[in-house]
Parts: sequence; C-alpha cells; structure tokens
Amino acid sequence: MKKILTVLTLTVATVGTANAQKPASTIGITAAYGRTSLLGNNEYTPVNHSAYQAGLTADAYLSEAVSFHPEVLYTLQYFDATALDLLSRDVTYLNVPLLARYHAGGLFFEAGPEVNFALKAVNEGGENVKTQVNPVVLDYVVGLGYQLNHGPSIGVRYDGGASNVFKSDASTVLGRGAFKSSSFWLSLGYSFGG
Repeated sequence: MKKILTVLTLTVATVGTANAQKPASTIGITAAYGRTSLLGNNEYTPVNHSAYQAGLTADAYLSEAVSFHPEVLYTLQYFDATALDLLSRDVTYLNVPLLARYHAGGLFFEAGPEVNFALKAVNEGGENVKTQVNPVVLDYVVGLGYQLNHGPSIGVRYDGGASNVFKSDASTVLGRGAFKSSSFWLSLGYSFGG
C-alpha cells in the first residue's frame, strides 16, 4: 500500500510540476500590413499590392514551449494584374489560421493551415464579381516573431495559396486557370492574460 501511495504522490507531483511550468493561455488582438499578389498563370503578370488585416488571436499552451494559436482575421486583399484598373479584383476575407507555435524565450516560430472565407469581391469599378471567387480557399502559413511575456508582439509571416482564389470554370479578365494567392505580412499584436 505504501508503494502505491508513493507512486501516486510522485505522479501527482510530476503532473503538478509540469502544469506549473506551462504558461497560462492568452487572448489578444492583432493588425497587419501586407503585400499580396496572385501566382500561377502565364496569362497574368502579377503586381504586388497593399493588403490589410485585423482580428483576434489566442494562445492555448500545450507545453512550456508549444501552443495552439488560432486567429480570426478580417482581411482586405487587392489583386492587380497590371496598372490597368479594370484588371483588378478586391477580395474581402474572413481568415482563420490554425497555427502551431514553438516558443523559445520571447522568440516564436509558427506554421499551419489557414481557411479563408470570401465575404465580398469587386472589381475597381465596384461591380460585384463574387461569383468568380471560390467561397472557401485554403492557404498555408509560416512565420516568426517576438512576444513579450505580457503585452506587445511583432511578427512576419508568409501566407501562400494551397487552393485557387478563383473558380476553375471562371473566365475572368485576369485570364483562365489556377490563381493562388501569395502574401507577406508584418503584424503587431497585444496579448491579454498569461
């Protein structure tokens, strides 16, 4: 009996120590500026354009160094083919990155999938072209940044297309075929809790 109680006591103490080392989960806000373009079609000459996003973040720590980092972001992306306004598409998304983060002190590395829901798509004339856009687009995200224990963070990330922005049967003024997004982001955030 003493052996069983000793083993149980050691197990509880070990689990308690592991949990004590695991940081508390946080929630936060973020805003980012990006440069975005479309890739993957020979008819299309990509032009980098400004993009913007803002939203909510969370960090649920699985261990001292690893966290699950989901976000919900309102994103404005502008896809330009040339300097001609009629060849542009402005797409508004609700982006949901589902990232894993590895923390090394204040430095973090992140990677994972992102699901993008198209809310609105217009050309430069303001005409609705949402029928040309896939309602759900999958991307992948990789990035790094620095997070203080409480409060501000800064990060850079690459957001690449895993599926096409436009429907495969949509013949747009940008041309026909596979168009995947490619975006670089610089973000500022602030975390609460922890």
